[in-house]
Amino acid sequence: MKKELDGRAIKLLFIIYIAARAMEPGRRTFDTRRAYMTKIVESAKALMPKLVEIRRDFHEYPETSQNEVRTSEKVAAYLKKMGCDQVIENVGGHGVIGIIKGKKDGKTVALRADMDALQIQEMNDVEYKSRNDGVMHACGHDNHMTGLLGAAELLCQNRDEICGTVKLVFQPAEEFSPIGGSRGMLESGYLDDIGAIFGLHVWPDLPHGTVGVKAGPLMAATDHFTITIHGKTAHGAKPDQGIDAVVLGAQFVMAAQSIVSRKVNPLDNAVVTFGIFNAGTRYNIIAGECVLDGTVRTLNEKTRDMIEETMRKLLDGLCLQSGATADIVYGRGYPALVNHAEDVALIRKTAVSLFGEENVEDVQDPAMPAEDFSFYLKEKKGAFVWLGTAKDGKEVWPLHNSRFDVDEDILWRGAALLAQTAMDYLAAK
Repeated sequence: MKKELDGRAIKLLFIIYIAARAMEPGRRTFDTRRAYMTKIVESAKALMPKLVEIRRDFHEYPETSQNEVRTSEKVAAYLKKMGCDQVIENVGGHGVIGIIKGKKDGKTVALRADMDALQIQEMNDVEYKSRNDGVMHACGHDNHMTGLLGAAELLCQNRDEICGTVKLVFQPAEEFSPIGGSRGMLESGYLDDIGAIFGLHVWPDLPHGTVGVKAGPLMAATDHFTITIHGKTAHGAKPDQGIDAVVLGAQFVMAAQSIVSRKVNPLDNAVVTFGIFNAGTRYNIIAGECVLDGTVRTLNEKTRDMIEETMRKLLDGLCLQSGATADIVYGRGYPALVNHAEDVALIRKTAVSLFGEENVEDVQDPAMPAEDFSFYLKEKKGAFVWLGTAKDGKEVWPLHNSRFDVDEDILWRGAALLAQTAMDYLAAK
């Protein structure tokens, strides 16, 4: 009998201990947050039928940079229907900004999605295939818009939990390099009061549903150069009487490759690519002109400056030794996208809370494609992340490919991540 009472006493003490632990402030906060995250995830999943419908509509009717007329009208209509406090149209061209004010005053944060499509003929055989000939959402911007609209709905549903203001930025002309659309949104003045801005990009180099985060440089600066070498035509049998622009062009292409291999720090990243080499009119004529067109990608401004300066010096030296003349048009495009560490930490914590540590990857190496979100991060704090789309057993097509597509299960994930990141930012002291 005594042993039985001792056993009951131990069980009672254990129950009291567990109850006391559950009442600790920190533990109550943890349990409350976990329950809230579950609610956001379930709410986002419940939006899936609507999100799929929205995404497929955007995908069927893509519009190129500076032509996002129908797209922006649809976005504005969705935002108004969801109950945004204000919807501002025709910002920086065809941009749209939706504003959601929380129950309590506080900071202001922005979430951004890009709207434009690419001049690519879609090759996918799907029911929502592009209806606009030669235009396709091959960079996933249809998913970005849909995710942000989903976030808008979640934020409107949870307006009482918002301590501040959220600005939903639907930006045109992201693909319109070197100008881009983000500068127009910034110049509008509507983002002057934001404390930070967050965005994401679907990313086929990461597993489906994985959030890729990285502080510091994440994506490259992009520059575009065009070089015209002026030689002298002559008979192909008498090269000594001409100045061969083909040979000079080939020499310059090869010399420029040594800039990265011999003048860039091996621990830095840079790319010099020649995409076009045009010269000559006939097989037996020494070419009098050669046009080279290409791009330079870098991650820091010193390397960027050095490569441009070195290319100019190489071209001058080539002309000096050959007697040719040359012109170079070197255009600076988007700067490198450099994430702010504290904002990366915040969105990483949010992603872990929503999807689990196993679905968050700390990216080690930046990517050399560019993103005009970089202009926001030069003026404002914030972070940009990747949302993986590669699924096991399915062929993975890269961005800007005529067969690029995603599993639409990614939509609720983007919506949940953007909405909760905004709320977490506003809640932080």
